[in-house]
Order: sequence, then structure tokens, then C-alpha cells
Amino acid sequence: MGCCGGTASACAYCGGHAATIDHVQPRSRGGADSWENLVACCQRCNNTKGDRTPQEMSWQLRVIPRPPRGAHWTVRGIDRADPRWEPYLALAA
Repeated sequence: MGCCGGTASACAYCGGHAATIDHVQPRSRGGADSWENLVACCQRCNNTKGDRTPQEMSWQLRVIPRPPRGAHWTVRGIDRADPRWEPYLALAA
């Protein structure tokens, strides 16, 4: 999965401890703030990659970024879901 999937604590590039979120296609180069463009990343890889793509770094992603799926996906920190999130949560279920 992408940034919050089953390997949320593993860096998408090196497999180390992920403490940041990385835009696979950098925002400055047209990359979106989307599940398909965000991955969990360690600080070292995030700083090293900077404003480049994995292809430019000759790096392989260990995961394919995608929206979360299944019943295990929940919005944390609230007692009930905000109705504005309903369309998105329904897609993830």
C-alpha cells in the first residue's frame, strides 16, 4: 500500500523505519497530494531523494502507492466519522 498501508512503518525505498511521507513525483514537478503519489519514507531517503523521482535516483519502490482498502481502515481521533468523509470512506471499505 501507499503511505499508511500494512507496511506503514517501513520506508518505501530502503525498508528502514519510516518517519516521514514522501511525494514519489515531487510536488514541485506536478506531483499530486494523493494516495497514489504518497509513500512512507525514512528521513535519510527523503532528504537524499529531495526533488527527484525514484527513476532519476535509480531507486525501486518496495510498495505500489494506492488508497487504503478494507475494514481495517479507520479515521483515528474521532468518535464518529465526519459526514463529509463518507464518499471516501465508502470507497475504502
